[in-house]
Amino acid sequence: MTVPIILAGHGSLPSGVGEAAEMILGPQSRLKVCELSPHDSPEEFGVRVHELAGAAAAVLVLADLHGGSPFNAVRALAATRPGFELVSGLNLPMLLEVLLHTTGDVTELAGVARAAGRDGVVDVLESTW
Repeated sequence: MTVPIILAGHGSLPSGVGEAAEMILGPQSRLKVCELSPHDSPEEFGVRVHELAGAAAAVLVLADLHGGSPFNAVRALAATRPGFELVSGLNLPMLLEVLLHTTGDVTELAGVARAAGRDGVVDVLESTW
């Protein structure tokens, strides 16, 4: 089972991160994007995420900002739809690791996203790298 991945966020950030990932890894058929424009309501955004998820039994949503409108809309959706995992702090290292991971388990994939998101932030002055 391939878990669909939805990038959710403000403006063109989700598209930009998705395009960067595809520049590195090539086209990704399971990757979908939902962008919040200034004129969207959180309810409209939630409906679009729901439509992108389709009938998938499990979906991983990577949101840009914890507590932002896209995050809150997806959190409300996830409360009513089993199989939705939501991780905030969308960044390129997080997305790359998720796309490279081959598990069919959405909970494990969410753990990969959390770990890669944290590990992708490095203070080069503090690093031994």
